[in-house]
Amino acid sequence: MERQHIPYYLAFNSIYRLGSSCVVSIVDSFGGDVEAAWHNPGKWREAAALSPALATFAVDKQRSIDPAALYAEFMAAGCGITCITDEDYPQPLVNISSPPLLLFYRGSLPSGDELALAIIGSRRATAYGRQVADIFARDLAAQGAWIISGMARGIDSICHRAAIEVGGKTLAVLGCGLDVIYPPENRDLYLKVCDHGAVVSEFPFGTAALAQNFPRRNRIISGFAQGVVVVEADLNSGTMHTVNYALEQGRDVFAVPGPITSPCSRGTNKLIRECPSMVMATCSADIWSRYSQRPLQRAVTKKHTKVSSSTSELEKILLELLVNPVQFDRIAAAAEVNIEPAKLASALTMLEIKGLVRQLPGKYYQTVVKRI
Repeated sequence: MERQHIPYYLAFNSIYRLGSSCVVSIVDSFGGDVEAAWHNPGKWREAAALSPALATFAVDKQRSIDPAALYAEFMAAGCGITCITDEDYPQPLVNISSPPLLLFYRGSLPSGDELALAIIGSRRATAYGRQVADIFARDLAAQGAWIISGMARGIDSICHRAAIEVGGKTLAVLGCGLDVIYPPENRDLYLKVCDHGAVVSEFPFGTAALAQNFPRRNRIISGFAQGVVVVEADLNSGTMHTVNYALEQGRDVFAVPGPITSPCSRGTNKLIRECPSMVMATCSADIWSRYSQRPLQRAVTKKHTKVSSSTSELEKILLELLVNPVQFDRIAAAAEVNIEPAKLASALTMLEIKGLVRQLPGKYYQTVVKRI
């Protein structure tokens, strides 16, 4: 593939206040010759109907950018890049509003004929939301669907990890440059996603994870997907903004009902109540049946280790109690046993070593079961 155009599109993309529609208008006014467009900044204002202030800003920035040097720096980082004019540009993004001019990525992007499903939700997910997200991501990834999310804390990270653990494919869309890992504790997850799919961004190298970047990021999450699954969302959240993009883009939207007492379920419950096109998802099969006649086969997680004769009475009580996630501070009360925190922590640690219990974020614990 000829790549002479990429350095100039990369240069245009680094002028962050020029949107993709402005760049396309400028390049079109030069008959599609992006190199000629770059070298004639005096004509940009008229070509894209830029305001005087934006035109002045763009021309000033143009003088300080060397397209060849910018491209060499990017290529040295070993990343992939695709332009909206290229044949390998993801087709699902072509017809969304304001598609990214460029996509930067590490890993391998999904092909156009593969099912891709976004699973999104709250950064401050409840134990219920974490459990649902984990189940849905595992089951759908095990069927071959790509799991798309934003690699944020909470639901996003859970979904990426779940897809990877069952050998599935996952795609993380960032609200920062590819060289910026956010949140920083997701460094290992970032690398695993690259190995089991791709990490993508429309933002140039060095772009920080600024608040204003995430709404732009969200339109790409929904744009990549045939369907968007909303696990938990408050009324005025970034998750609900992604839902709005999905509806505008004509994507299927699935909402998971939640407890009426939970703020994290106010958005999803409202969608189910008020949006006629919404599909209520109470199990993975509700989503899978939309795209396949083949019955969904539940994903298998870690094999459940049989309770041996050496398992103590306390451990047996905990195994029964922790079928659903329970927070550490509430375990003793829920089990109706008088146990010191140190002794409880020791018992839980032993169950983790035996593979009978796993710890979830927020110091929640849950029995490990075999899914069938």
